[in-house]
This record gives sequence, C-alpha cells and structure tokens, in this order.
Amino acid sequence: MLMITGYRRGEVVGLKWDRVNWEDSSIRIDTTLLYTPERGVYESTTKTGAERVIKLSAETMALLRQYRLWQIETRLASGDRWTGSGFVFTREDGGPMAPDTLSGYLRRFEKKYNLLHIHAHKFRHSMASILYFSGSDPVSISKRLGHAQVSTTQNIYAHLIAQADTQSAERIADAVFRAEKRHG
Repeated sequence: MLMITGYRRGEVVGLKWDRVNWEDSSIRIDTTLLYTPERGVYESTTKTGAERVIKLSAETMALLRQYRLWQIETRLASGDRWTGSGFVFTREDGGPMAPDTLSGYLRRFEKKYNLLHIHAHKFRHSMASILYFSGSDPVSISKRLGHAQVSTTQNIYAHLIAQADTQSAERIADAVFRAEKRHG
C-alpha cells in the first residue's frame, strides 16, 4: 500500500475499511494516526488537513479483498480479544497500529533479508518516481501524494522532472527522427 498509494506512514496505518469504496475502486484519505508518549496512538487529520480520494487498480482491490477476508478470519479466531477498531492495518488484537510499528516491520524485514535500510517514506518517493517516468503529469502526481500545491511536488521532485524531460526528448526524437531510419 505504501508503494501503490504514496501514503505517508501515518496515513497507511490510519486507513479504515469504511474509507474503501469497493464499487469505485478508490480509497479516501482523511485520517492519519500519530503517536506521542502522553496521548498514545491517536487520530488526526492528514498533514495538509485536506481529504483526497485516489483510485486503485483491480489488482490492488483484489489484494485488499484477500486481506479483508484474512482479517475477518483472524477476528473470529481471536474472539473477545479483538478490539474492532475498523482500521485496515492493525495490531494483532485489532487495535490501531502506531506509525512506528510499521517502521519496525520494515527494520525486521531488511534485517531478515540482509537489505539496505528501508524507510517507509522511500516507497512514497518511489511511487512518485514511477509515475513521473511513466509520463504522469505533475498535477495528478501532486494530487495522489496529497500535496497542498503542485509547486511542492515540483520542488521535491525537480530532479525527476529533469530526468523525465530528458527521456521525453529521446522519445520525441525516436518518433520524429529515428522512426524513418528504422523503416528504411
């Protein structure tokens, strides 16, 4: 979900099932989970305070359906121990997950497979990179990332825009100049 949605860490763990629109293949992002020692895990609005809706592929929706079935089975097997928070990603008892828990999972995963450090926010950057290099426009990417202004996206990803522009120059050259050489 980090890679597919471009969510921030707290937005991923803050996703609730009632924000999943099964008919429209989309999810609404309007909540983030935060943690402080004084308050524990608590809900807040997104970083910008804005709500956004993003579309998901059929494959992602199928994975969510499978995960939902697994979570229902887990809830039934847990009986009274399940807290029923409504969150998509939860602790083992169904309660809300602290954002640091996600980071802990990633640390254990990288250690288990002897990988370089995997930071949750890197998935967000990877998604933006894939979209830029696939030809998505900055406005769509900015909307998906939840940036309040497109200029924020453009400033953060200026290096990618420059690289994508270089690729665009080569694509246009392929179409205009090099296509004739291929066809004789």
